[in-house]
Amino acid sequence: MKFQVLGPLTVHGDSGPIMLSGVKQRATLGHLLLHANEVVATSALMRALWAGEPPPTARKMLQNAVSALRGLLAAEDTRGGPVLLTHAPGYLLRVDGDDLDLTTYRALADRGRADLAAGAWTPAARTLRAALDLWRGPVLADLAESGTDWPELRTLAQARSATREDLYEAELACGRHHEVLEDLQTHAQREPASERLCAQLMLALYRRGGQADALDAYRRTRTALASRLGLEPGRVLRAVERAVLDHDPVLGQPDALAIMALDGEARRPRPADLPVAPRPAAVAPAVLVGFDTRPAPRPPAPPALPAPPPVAAFPYPAAPAGVLTEQHKQLSMLLVRTTLGKGLGGDPEDAARLSGELAVAIRDEVARHGGKVSGVLGPVTFALFGVVRTREDDAERAVRAGRSILRRLRQYGAGGPVPVHGGSAPRVAVATGDVVVTCAADGTGAVPIVNGAVPQSCADLLQTVPPGGIRVCATTRSGTERTLVYGPAGPDGASEPLGARTACTDPPPPLVGREREVEQLGGALGDVARRQRPCLLTTLGEPGAGKTRLTTELARLARRSPHGYRVVTGHSSWSDRDRPLALLERTLASATGAEDCARDALARMVHALFGTGDRGAWLLDRLGPLLRDDQPAPADWPDLATAWRLLLTGLAAERPLLLVLEDLHTAPDPVLDLVTELADAAGPVPLLLAVTARPELLDRRPTWGGGRRDALALTLDPLDEPSSAQLLDALLTDGGCALPPDLRRDVLARVGGNPLYAVEYARELTGSGRPAGPPAMPRHVRQVVAAHLDTLPPLAKAVLVCASALGGVCCADGVSAVGGVDRAEAAHWLDHLERRDFLRRSRHPSATGALRYAFRHPATREAVDALVPRTVREDRRRRAESWTENTAARLTA
Repeated sequence: MKFQVLGPLTVHGDSGPIMLSGVKQRATLGHLLLHANEVVATSALMRALWAGEPPPTARKMLQNAVSALRGLLAAEDTRGGPVLLTHAPGYLLRVDGDDLDLTTYRALADRGRADLAAGAWTPAARTLRAALDLWRGPVLADLAESGTDWPELRTLAQARSATREDLYEAELACGRHHEVLEDLQTHAQREPASERLCAQLMLALYRRGGQADALDAYRRTRTALASRLGLEPGRVLRAVERAVLDHDPVLGQPDALAIMALDGEARRPRPADLPVAPRPAAVAPAVLVGFDTRPAPRPPAPPALPAPPPVAAFPYPAAPAGVLTEQHKQLSMLLVRTTLGKGLGGDPEDAARLSGELAVAIRDEVARHGGKVSGVLGPVTFALFGVVRTREDDAERAVRAGRSILRRLRQYGAGGPVPVHGGSAPRVAVATGDVVVTCAADGTGAVPIVNGAVPQSCADLLQTVPPGGIRVCATTRSGTERTLVYGPAGPDGASEPLGARTACTDPPPPLVGREREVEQLGGALGDVARRQRPCLLTTLGEPGAGKTRLTTELARLARRSPHGYRVVTGHSSWSDRDRPLALLERTLASATGAEDCARDALARMVHALFGTGDRGAWLLDRLGPLLRDDQPAPADWPDLATAWRLLLTGLAAERPLLLVLEDLHTAPDPVLDLVTELADAAGPVPLLLAVTARPELLDRRPTWGGGRRDALALTLDPLDEPSSAQLLDALLTDGGCALPPDLRRDVLARVGGNPLYAVEYARELTGSGRPAGPPAMPRHVRQVVAAHLDTLPPLAKAVLVCASALGGVCCADGVSAVGGVDRAEAAHWLDHLERRDFLRRSRHPSATGALRYAFRHPATREAVDALVPRTVREDRRRRAESWTENTAARLTA
């Protein structure tokens, strides 16, 4: 007797097809066949036969169906065929492997997959096609049409899709891309979010000679992933796109997708005569199903891209086309002067030892605060903040580093533990200003060269510092007064930083244009409390989009909620590099209500939740390292992470908990892992885990929040014009400032829908009395934009320079002509810049039909122009004008 479930349910006996009577009898047999040679519980069968609550007679009806099937099987097969047995706690249907098409399919699919992993592509293609030929439609298609919806049916449908993708991979490895292209296109349209299908379709289209078609397929899948799942393409698919753009010879290899799966991110073209590196032998084939791990002979490389038109070389040594090695920046310089004491007695060894200790101490503190020691001249050490990468708080970190250096070097002073061999009190100066920085194309290598007035002004300032003191220039002070407290300024405008400012008490700016987001936040609070289940809420947005303001509103809603939420907060920072678990420490301080998370406050909270027994003692012991200045060793992190998770889970079990973690894009990977584990493993407790981050988080974790049952992601777009106007007017009214209509329109255009920019421009306007014209870009806005620009790869930044030279609206052809980069490379970076919210795509193509892009914010273009030396900016504009004229002449010819 033969059974077929891969399509409508059919049974063939010795005398031909067997007719089954009744839906319940067919469903009973179908479910047992899906679990052939397995015991199926009676309760499971009843749930399968009745979608809702089974009727009181369900068990009897099932017994009748089983009895009828037994009689049917016994009557039609007299050669010891299938047997339907009663086997506690249900039934067992014994069927020989050859008598059920599902068993045959699975055996063929497994064998074909094994051949594929071993590199036997022709046998793999033959076997996989034979497996797919057994399918006559959806599994148990007749039952599915009558409303049957079992999880097994969906699982087998997914298995069929995976087998089909294995077949496509085998056929592509055999060089039969023409034969499978039509099927690939059909199935890719049905499953637009399937990354593996997209990668295979791109490979087939490229091998046929359709590079543009392959890139279109990539864009369709990227759009589908973003709209349906809120995700970016994965690593392998991005590598395929990179290879197509580069005409990478690896695309001609039989196992091209396997090579890119193992090689990682976008690969640069290799010379045609270099052999492909062997794949690691230790990788088990099962780990990369459908991605072969064997090396293969290289076929002839596809034709290379045509060379770009000749252009004048950039005036920078050893830099790729377009990359800037000389840039205008605003940075902070730190000078530290140390003088060895007279007590050394002239012993050169003691002097050398002490000098070395002082240098190490200074370098450690500079590095801990994110700076870079650029040189030592006698007793003076030079350090830079903002090179190579600009940060929004460069000046603040420079001042904090200076204060830390003074505290650390006190041990070497006259009153320290080494009075005989001590040195005189050090002096520190910090100056901030505009400079021209020359460095390597990738920002690494030799120490950058700084030209400008800042070094001299910082050296002059150092001469005025008393022993053991620190002074900062007026520019540094104005940029850090929101976070640091200063003494009175001297005649030269310089002053002494006295310490950190207490938490800002200024009221938050008005929250406008975010009504939909606030409604979603309120809904999340209600859902978590009602369902008693954790939820991961991620708010993404560019710098200044209002992420912190939105979480402030969320905390306010939580505190006023009838569910009685407890609110715990923490934030990550770039300066936490030497304390990777600082975020955890801040959450403990917030939870206990103690500013520094004193151990007794933590002990009271732990004992209240877990008692004073072994469990409470274990938690205190594991969390204790977070209360000390020295961070725990990496070996202790797993236990500490478990204790932190248990503590927060305990807090949520006692009372609904809102945990707010800000700037998670700066958190180290172990903390990101811990946050995701908390969201997954907290258990049935009302915990709303709200995190904020910039889009860079998705570059590190493309699947962040994806695939989780309880996850919500909000992306903060720029405010629309009415909302921006409402916010700006409210801020100006509070500051007692009214703008003429023309000036107001100009400022709104500069704000560009960014709430932070509106706040900063309003502060500039209200602080300048009666404004006569549009203010310059506020210093904080400039630092924010510059820091955001420095998150880009060098070539992406160079593309923005070309886009600005083209008038702020550009296409790949124009960028290629102006910047001297390959057109495909320009198209790739324009697309990248759109995804990163620096550019927006225009609805209308260029005159030649190419995609056009424009700056999303006027402030970005202004910052890009300020970044580029004047000679380079003028050169780009001349090239842009020449390309525009040539293009217009060609179109009108």
